[in-house]
Amino acid sequence: MDEKDLYPPLVEKINKDFYLEAKSLPALDNMLLIRDYLIRKVTELLSKDRDRFLHNLYQIDVNENKVGEIFRSKDKTAIPEKLADLIIERQLLRIKTQMLYREGKL
Repeated sequence: MDEKDLYPPLVEKINKDFYLEAKSLPALDNMLLIRDYLIRKVTELLSKDRDRFLHNLYQIDVNENKVGEIFRSKDKTAIPEKLADLIIERQLLRIKTQMLYREGKL
């Protein structure tokens, strides 16, 4: 399976989990653009409704210990970037698991 095959379902999950407009992401085939977009959205969501954002992280089952470490880190400017990476990592794992399950490999 090509890694780029995972990008469209990743974008779909991000849009669904954070109630974003499907057309708002700039590209479905470029991980750097997807990541940059998610970093901007995480920054926005943290400033607008932190509790809702944290609830969304809980719903998608992002590791709570890792989230706590990120919030306790000394470099507060890197928080959105680290959270975006954590979200992408978790969502890609979910997508891969779902694909394996559909193929009968799990």
